[in-house]
Amino acid sequence: MWVRDHRVLITGGSAGIGLALARAFLERGNQVLAVSRSTERLRAATERLPRLQTATCDVANESDLRRLVSVTQEQLGGLSILVNNAGIQRNDDFASTPTDTLLQHISEEIETNFSGLVKLTALALPMLQQAREAAIVNVSSVLALAPKQSAPVYCATKAAVRSFTTALHYQLEQAAPNIRVVEVVPPMVDTDMTRGRAGTKLSPEDVAETVLDGLAADKSEIQLGLARTFARLQRLSPSLAARRMRRR
Repeated sequence: MWVRDHRVLITGGSAGIGLALARAFLERGNQVLAVSRSTERLRAATERLPRLQTATCDVANESDLRRLVSVTQEQLGGLSILVNNAGIQRNDDFASTPTDTLLQHISEEIETNFSGLVKLTALALPMLQQAREAAIVNVSSVLALAPKQSAPVYCATKAAVRSFTTALHYQLEQAAPNIRVVEVVPPMVDTDMTRGRAGTKLSPEDVAETVLDGLAADKSEIQLGLARTFARLQRLSPSLAARRMRRR
């Protein structure tokens, strides 16, 4: 895939992996629209990347998603790469978290991490079908391969993203061969989500460069850093992989 002259929409695009991807796409000659719930973060992002276009949107809100598709058409004139990157993680203990809080967090995680991704993909598909060459890039996680104890809903949503991405790839390789469907599988990345956690972390900039290189190489799954090692371990010994990931 030629990674230039594309019209790119990135959810969760105001910080972390999303902002690093925005920079990498801009540097390679693409138009980029970054999406976030936070106008303040988007303003800070445009100070760092003056050519970046932005839109506020809560991907957990279907009305916001429908408006975002219209904004994308207006600002970019269409769409050829959709990057579904937005995500949140709640580290709730189901046995001790108050039920009302738990229910709220469950809805937020599922709607943001999975339902919103699926809905935006459906809404954006007509624009992507009009592009000569297009891609849907879904950011999952090494936790899609094996869950950790502290974030059960987050892990479940990332496993769902992985399954959805694979099934969508099967559908579109026949129905819309101009659209590549790509899963990005990062390990722990140095972002706000992982602040204060111990362990080896990949930089967002390294993630972004590897993703664009993977797109250029026509990969359908882009495993990064320790995620590659863990995927091999899981194939060889699923029980050992599960034990290694459980308490991370």
